[in-house]
Amino acid sequence: MILGILNLQFGVIFMPSESIILTIDQKTLDLYTKYYFLEHPRAKKIPIEKPWHPSINTWMILPRIQMNALKQKWKEFVKFWVKINKMDNRQLDDFDLIVTVFFNTKRRHDVDNLTPKFILDGLTEAGTIVDDDEKHLRSLTLKTGYDKENPRTEFEFIIHEHTENKE
Repeated sequence: MILGILNLQFGVIFMPSESIILTIDQKTLDLYTKYYFLEHPRAKKIPIEKPWHPSINTWMILPRIQMNALKQKWKEFVKFWVKINKMDNRQLDDFDLIVTVFFNTKRRHDVDNLTPKFILDGLTEAGTIVDDDEKHLRSLTLKTGYDKENPRTEFEFIIHEHTENKE
């Protein structure tokens, strides 16, 4: 049995020196939506509608200005998300990342279209990770699943001990 501290309120599991799991679910989105409309009282549209990163097929075809606006929305959400999970300025510098998206339908999805580009950029900007380059992020694994009742995205950071000098 792995011992860890489970924080159900914000969807984070801390496991001693081995892995950290952060979750984006509907509860997180609802909390962010409330925060967003307090910060932007004239806004009308919900900023992040689904608990998973937009498909590359969606955002790669957008005009540059719209793509940058979408990227900024996600970066702002990620900064909020890591702050409520007390993961801002964590500066993870040697880790693997497993991203699992649990969809609410059994519809076919191409796993490679789920690359979390905007989320990784937000994690870097928030200071959760040092960078998403090969010196810090050893591997990125993308997985999918099905959960009709609780669609979500789970990010498992597998943290490595510093046993070697990386160059």
